[in-house]
Amino acid sequence: MDTSSIAGSSLLLRTGQTQQALSTSMMKQAADQQNNIAELLAMNAKQAPQPTANSGFSFSVFA
Repeated sequence: MDTSSIAGSSLLLRTGQTQQALSTSMMKQAADQQNNIAELLAMNAKQAPQPTANSGFSFSVFA
């Protein structure tokens, strides 16, 4: 192998490693965003009014 083909191979490997690092970084960011959304949904569910115990009668809100 001559030096130009070795340099070209090295450049291709480095480019592949850079793309893999970027892909990994993007996947981590997406996972962090999903965790944030899950935490917000959990907080929202805790703040929502809870149904009261059944007192023997019910009514419909649809008229």
